[in-house]
Amino acid sequence: MRRRDRFTDEELQSARLLVVEYDTNATVFAGPMMGTTYDMSDACPRCGAGARQTSAIFIDGEFLPRLEGRRAATTSHDDVLVDEKLAAALAQSGATGLSFRDVFAAFEERGFRIPWRQLCAAHTMPPMSPRSTGIEVSEPCPCGRSCFGGKEEIPFRLAYRAADLADIHDVNVTWEWYGIAGFTGDLSASVLPYPLFLVTPKVRRIFQAAGVTGFDWIPIRVVDG
Repeated sequence: MRRRDRFTDEELQSARLLVVEYDTNATVFAGPMMGTTYDMSDACPRCGAGARQTSAIFIDGEFLPRLEGRRAATTSHDDVLVDEKLAAALAQSGATGLSFRDVFAAFEERGFRIPWRQLCAAHTMPPMSPRSTGIEVSEPCPCGRSCFGGKEEIPFRLAYRAADLADIHDVNVTWEWYGIAGFTGDLSASVLPYPLFLVTPKVRRIFQAAGVTGFDWIPIRVVDG
């Protein structure tokens, strides 16, 4: 079982940014295999890191029951999904750096829009500090940007230099892409790595006010050099 640090509410409220983690047993399958399209012109041709989504997100319709009774969830690629009321609350809050895309449930012969929205980030963070902990690279790609993952025996903790936080928004994503890359050149048969979401305590408070459960919030560390 993966080791985790525990944080007080004061620590969470005072953090510059929080890594968003979700219960992996409650995720829904999505990505290029389901019909979501991406612009690969600036992506790594080997692993797919840097792919830019260009369509609504399509999730596997067989996973729709996992959304029942929830206000927010994530996909197998760590995309963050929220119901329409929570999306409206986020938009009305003035939170910066976020936009939304439609969510479609895909079935073998049809698909339809569902009353959920995908949370998208406009800002990508600089590379993390080498003083980040609990991170390993499973199969390094020459681009240096993908195949990051967590270590079970060491709590996961991202670190950034103070200068890296000068241009943060309320919603951001990491420069690094996580997960196992399975980019074949054919998106319809590929598994792409993905960045992690980093949000301010303001976003966490909005999720809490909406009664969202199932998420962990991990403060980043701010380091010198």
